[in-house]
Amino acid sequence: MKAILPLSAAVPIAALLAATSCLFRPTIVSQSFSIDPPAPQSAAAPGGVILALARVEVAPPYSGQALVYRTGEHGLGHDPYARFAAPPGWLLTAAIRGFLMNADFVRDVVAPGAGTRSQATVEVAVSKLEGDLRPGDSSAVLTLRFHVFSDPDGVRGLSEILLKTYLKTIPIPRSTAKDVVNGWNQGLAEIMAEFQTDLRASLAAAGLPSSGGKFPEGKPRSSMRN
Repeated sequence: MKAILPLSAAVPIAALLAATSCLFRPTIVSQSFSIDPPAPQSAAAPGGVILALARVEVAPPYSGQALVYRTGEHGLGHDPYARFAAPPGWLLTAAIRGFLMNADFVRDVVAPGAGTRSQATVEVAVSKLEGDLRPGDSSAVLTLRFHVFSDPDGVRGLSEILLKTYLKTIPIPRSTAKDVVNGWNQGLAEIMAEFQTDLRASLAAAGLPSSGGKFPEGKPRSSMRN
């Protein structure tokens, strides 16, 4: 005849088995990702402009370090196992500064109020930074608005020379955090290539100094808005 354990003995054994099963459960490791500046490509242009780059503003719900995914037409979710290594506003500021430093018409990029006089100020606002993981084609989505003001002599005050929003939707092969972040990095590189072309033209139209005479001269001052 089999012995029947009293209930008082069965409960501790059940608890022990449950605890033991937890020891062998696979551990899910949290991952950290970044949005990176490009590798430096050239020395600073000695005759180029000095730009002031303000801290990038990231709109909620994208301003936290958790990655954000769109799960439906009106649904957003945070990834509990994938985060930015630092606040996205900080990462994007550093990355955008790196892209601008590589431009052949830029001598330096400084923070506003750093003590170095700049000829133009660049402000960037992020309204979308999400991975679209809805059934179908997954993508990384990035929307940035650039606002540029000129202040060539530091006397007349700021004057708007460029206001434009750039949107990139990068298809990704898999619905993973790594692929989403790779898409954001690719999207930022493409946006910065377009922005630098627009910025060069806007600075030239504002009559700001350039490196090696690369800007056309004699154009009237104007503002590019989009």
